[in-house]
This record gives sequence, structure tokens and C-alpha cells, in this order.
Amino acid sequence: MPFGCATNLSNANVVRRLRLGIVTLGLGLVAAACLKAHGAASGAWLLLPIVPLFVAANLFFQAMYMTCGYSALSGVRHTGGGTERIADRGELRSVRVRGVKQIAFACLCAYLISWALLFR
Repeated sequence: MPFGCATNLSNANVVRRLRLGIVTLGLGLVAAACLKAHGAASGAWLLLPIVPLFVAANLFFQAMYMTCGYSALSGVRHTGGGTERIADRGELRSVRVRGVKQIAFACLCAYLISWALLFR
């Protein structure tokens, strides 16, 4: 268990999210490259690459932290057989803190990647 804390994703979920993160990162990079090549990197078009880049960053950080931030805020754990409520208050608090960090890092990372790709 990384970072010595409680997590809410099984190993199979981590691998699935990492693979999906790679695919969505590719989509975001292609969208950013197309916008840059056609000179449309302004206004509402900026929302096009930031969405897949946020999803990719979110999935990468979920895999890295082994925590789904949205499930953590709901107080559930994803196991191989489905979801279950986290009953222990200390573990729930730890998972929720990790979940909020994971979401915040994903937002920051998506913003920075979008800025670096579109405005440099």
C-alpha cells in the first residue's frame, strides 16, 4: 500500500484506470496538437483538450494514490466483487483526505499541461 495509508481501489481497478488514463491522455494530446496546428487555441476551444487531459490526470492520480476521490468522498471502497461502505472512521477520514488531494492534483496537472501545450 503506497504512502502507508488506506486506499479504496483494488489492484485490478488500479490497472484498469492506468490503461484508461493512457488512452485519454493520447486523446487530449491529439486534441491540443490539432488546435495548435490550426491556430484555434483560444476561447471556448480551450475546453476541448482540457477535458480529456483532466480525465487522464484524474485516472493517473487515482492509480498512483490507489484512491478514487469521488468514491472516497462518498465513503465507499471498490473491491474485486463490487463496492462496500468504509465503516472505520479513521480509515474513512484517511481515504477522504487522499481523495481530495487526488482530485486537486488532477485539476492542477490538467491546467498546467493544457497551458504548456497551448500557450508555449
